[in-house]
Amino acid sequence: MGTADIGVSRRPLRPTLGAASGLFIVLAGWVIGLRPLTDNSFFTHLATGRIILDSGAVPSTDPYSFTAHGTSWLVQSWLASWLYATVESLGGASGLRLLMGGTAAILTALAWRLTRPAESVVARVALGAVFVAVGAGLWAERPLMLGLIALACVVLAVDGGLDPRWLVPIGWVWVNVHGSFPLGIAYVAVVAVGTRLDGRTPTQELRVLAWLAAGVALGAVGPLGPAVLVFPIELLQRQEILRNVIEWRAPTFDSLSQRMFLVQLGLSSLALVRRPSYRDGLLVAVFGAAALLGVRNLPIASMVLLPLLASAAPSFGTLRSGDRMPFATTLAAVGLAAALLFGVVRLGQRDFELRAYPIDALAYLRGHGVDLSKHRLASKDTVGNLMEMLDGPRSEVFYDDRFDMFPDAVSQAHLSLVLGGPTLPSDLARYEVEMVLWERTSGTGQRLIVDPFWRVLYSDESWLIACKHGADLGGEIGGC
Repeated sequence: MGTADIGVSRRPLRPTLGAASGLFIVLAGWVIGLRPLTDNSFFTHLATGRIILDSGAVPSTDPYSFTAHGTSWLVQSWLASWLYATVESLGGASGLRLLMGGTAAILTALAWRLTRPAESVVARVALGAVFVAVGAGLWAERPLMLGLIALACVVLAVDGGLDPRWLVPIGWVWVNVHGSFPLGIAYVAVVAVGTRLDGRTPTQELRVLAWLAAGVALGAVGPLGPAVLVFPIELLQRQEILRNVIEWRAPTFDSLSQRMFLVQLGLSSLALVRRPSYRDGLLVAVFGAAALLGVRNLPIASMVLLPLLASAAPSFGTLRSGDRMPFATTLAAVGLAAALLFGVVRLGQRDFELRAYPIDALAYLRGHGVDLSKHRLASKDTVGNLMEMLDGPRSEVFYDDRFDMFPDAVSQAHLSLVLGGPTLPSDLARYEVEMVLWERTSGTGQRLIVDPFWRVLYSDESWLIACKHGADLGGEIGGC
């Protein structure tokens, strides 16, 4: 007997309006993540991952620089580096971009899930769009993206959307991919205190805290041992160096992404007025203040504020996330097709975007037979990162952005170059620098142009290479 004989009708299964709309938020994250690779920190992470793959071990001393070669180095993000190099070995640079696109898509999917308390589809899309707008200018192909995914899982677990036991493996991964893991514990602690002050027992929060703490402690089981757990504390002790790093400085709100965070923060304040609570007030105060003190905290605060905003969101219109409207299927199909189309278009672009780097200047040295493993070149930290990706341990760089590793004297010498300070000649002499590759219009660049002890070998619109008089560079250049 068929279904028609017993009067049973089968309705076509349609996605909910919330799921169909969320596809477009995830699509935005996917497209952002597929951008050409350009982040200087990523270059060193990738280079280090190659060393891990080739040697089967995590480096414990600096393999890259001539200013700190052999200095003890804790590769805190070793697991992320290994992941990058493994993906590169399997899929090349395009594989890396697919990984970054997938990472951003997962992050935005989790963010969309955190907006579920807002029943209105219009409100959820608005909150998701603001979140993506904040991330568009702040996300990069760095291990922090993996840390943000872990943080989103913690927030989801606190809200009851994820079994807290998953935080044991997530905690282990988090500890070994990025040093932001203490923020997960801080988030749960703040929420627990706020819940208690609101007169409720923080049962779920304490359960999440216990499982997360177990995962973090388990993170010490690995190639770095317990030292990986104290890395964030040791890094924060280097405030004198960190205050000169852009991402550690207070935001200036001169970009769209930073301004969109201000929108988020303003909406959070309005949400507190609408639904006052100690829990939400503490979250806004603690993570809002952290974001105002450092650019690197903006995407973290943006994630943490989502559930608060969703819970207080007003009901716009009549469309609800749980509705299964006839056009939801079409909407979902359009979203999936757009994801495929934009993915193909994005991957058709160049894999690396290096126009901000002195590619031609470095090519000039190589083309003229200058061996950088024998002749010391001073350059900016970002250039050092690029050289490490291009040449690996043979790069012999002056400095890169591993601010936690370099001795203070080396960091100060690099800062002297950045600022064109009065100690520049002695700093260059101390490290036996024979050449300087720097931005032509900077103070240091202009100083080298007029300095009688230096000669400009190469110059283009953005960069110059100066060599010290008397230096024998070999190759086609010979004596300077």
